[in-house]
Amino acid sequence: MIIVNDLLHSGDLAEKTGGTPTVVALGTFDGLHRGHMDVIGRAGDYAREHGLRLAVLTFVNHPYTWINPCAVPQSLISPAEKIRRLKEAGVNLLVDIPFDRELALLSPKEFVRQLHKLHFRCLVCGANFSYGFRGNGNTVMLAQSGRINGYDVLVRPLLEYRGEPVSSTRIRRDIARGNLADAEAMLGRPYSVEGIVRKGFQRGRTLGFPTANLYVDRNGTALPPSGVYIMNVRVGETIYNGVGNLGMNPTFDDVIREVLEVHLFDFQGNRGSVLPPLSAPGRTVPYPRGIKGPHPGRSRGSKAVFSVKSFTNRLLLC
Repeated sequence: MIIVNDLLHSGDLAEKTGGTPTVVALGTFDGLHRGHMDVIGRAGDYAREHGLRLAVLTFVNHPYTWINPCAVPQSLISPAEKIRRLKEAGVNLLVDIPFDRELALLSPKEFVRQLHKLHFRCLVCGANFSYGFRGNGNTVMLAQSGRINGYDVLVRPLLEYRGEPVSSTRIRRDIARGNLADAEAMLGRPYSVEGIVRKGFQRGRTLGFPTANLYVDRNGTALPPSGVYIMNVRVGETIYNGVGNLGMNPTFDDVIREVLEVHLFDFQGNRGSVLPPLSAPGRTVPYPRGIKGPHPGRSRGSKAVFSVKSFTNRLLLC
């Protein structure tokens, strides 16, 4: 997969696809949930049917970082995972550009003119897609432009789950409430968190439960409520079962950052090292009734006792 990070200042991009015309999937794709993948999947079908290359145009940052900085939503997927999943989906060309002032000020007509650098034969988007200055362009205008200028426009209806459209907003809300079953149903994959493993105080070792410590930012990443969770972790090619506490360390209150402390069962490696990303699916764990949050450990020097609730997910440590 070829990645292009600048469209406005690039010339003709035909060489990026070997001179073969493209079909372009358009969208913010901020979660790569089932609705987003439906748009990309339909574009892929069209590409195969017509011998074209599959291109995706999306943004490095959420448009709200420019339009409304105070309302930038939490991330549902890391940049690295987004690239991995698009590559796995068969995307040939990823146009992953910054949403900045220059792009935001483009008129709808100028936005489409920039897309012509990709030599597209078809554009595919969701029914709620908008483009151009203040989102003045919509799917009706895009379809009309296609009829006038001789290219196809495919508008995908919004996928629904439990009678409402699948959306990143709904997924974030369900994650925040701890409703991971519905969040994962809309994501179309296990919920995951990704970050860098940091060296901690190593107090877990003295309790007989050494942990890998993953610092998280609730403002930037969609996270479930604080609590103790069961999870799957992949280290290299091996998948381990594990248990993790998400919170401000309920037992030792001198930790001032929110952290996900993960104990891997039967893992003998160095937890201070950088761990590769997890890619295997998570497993479903029954939810014990009456358990709603973390249970404090016993006094220092004895084994910690946890009340574990289900976390039907995987953990990305990379």
